[in-house]
Amino acid sequence: MNQLLFYVVILALFLAVLYLENRKHNSNLGRLSLRIHVNGTRGKSSVTRLIAAGLRNGKHKVFAKTTGTEPKFIFPDGTEELISRRGPANIRENIKLIKTAVDNGADTIVFECMAIRPELQAFCERRLIQSHIGVITNVRVDHEDVMGSSLIDVAAALSNTIPKCGILVTTPQAKLLLDKYCKNTQVVPADYLELPQEDFQGFPYEVVPENVAIALKVCELAGIDSATALSGMRQANPDAGNCHVSEFLACGKQIKVIDVLAANDPESTLWLWNHYLQKHDRVIVLLNCREDRKFRTAQLCELFAKKPINAIIVAGDAGFAVLTLLRQGVTKDKIFLLQTETNAFKNLLDIIAKIKGESLTIFAAGNIKGLSEEFRAKLNGG
Repeated sequence: MNQLLFYVVILALFLAVLYLENRKHNSNLGRLSLRIHVNGTRGKSSVTRLIAAGLRNGKHKVFAKTTGTEPKFIFPDGTEELISRRGPANIRENIKLIKTAVDNGADTIVFECMAIRPELQAFCERRLIQSHIGVITNVRVDHEDVMGSSLIDVAAALSNTIPKCGILVTTPQAKLLLDKYCKNTQVVPADYLELPQEDFQGFPYEVVPENVAIALKVCELAGIDSATALSGMRQANPDAGNCHVSEFLACGKQIKVIDVLAANDPESTLWLWNHYLQKHDRVIVLLNCREDRKFRTAQLCELFAKKPINAIIVAGDAGFAVLTLLRQGVTKDKIFLLQTETNAFKNLLDIIAKIKGESLTIFAAGNIKGLSEEFRAKLNGG
């Protein structure tokens, strides 16, 4: 009997703590006049940064959080702080970060959705963020193990962050898949084709037009004019996973690098290939593969095998990728292995020296994981 009473008391205390925490969190949410939740398959971190920068320039005191390549908390003055974690990422960190924002006088938050599993996406939106404006950047097949293998499945998963009785900003293409989940939500499409080309110029780094269009639409809904928003966006730092285009001289060759390592699904990779490469380019693919993403490796190998490449350099889980490439018809003389444990960039240059051509374009794709910051900095001309 005493033991049972002990457990009842412990359970009661636990529930009381949860109740008080939830009450305090809802109070903190109530002190934020604008809450924005950014979800989607690709571009979430970049769109989060662009929205925050536009609102910041429009005099909003905005705190932003990205969870992509490098999880960052972005303060109202634009300074950034790496989010330190003990162990794997946990969605409950949003409670602490929202408290930090409110304690520092924030009136606006722009948070990137950090959940992949549909039920956790729903919890993030309905319990932790309760957004006024939701953003879904795009709907593409990714994380098939938890989100499904079709666009319909992925749309259903992403729909869990659509704000109830709020506003959803998305692309016209994604709107077609998401409309049926928006019965009490106003859907506002953001079409980059309706914007002048000048809106995508003047950035110190590469931007995706769709991302800029979405960010501008959100800023417009928040009462910020386009000129003010764009001025702020052009001052924003790019995300660590942002596409980089750079050039350098090495091995007596002019090397152009298109780093799209963060875009690790085939649809996004193909879009970037078509966007950045010209027919006359002598292309070398640098494919970094993860051992736990063999399905994705197979998809990318199939994609590149059909492209007019001069060589493919494989890093990471190379054995599986090489076998897949050979099965897809890529000849042995076009396949090179990159050792990344030590002197990775030197090893890359040694391979480049063996490949014919005075001007080469390296298309770096697959995944960032496993490549050091030093390697990526040198790859991008740093």
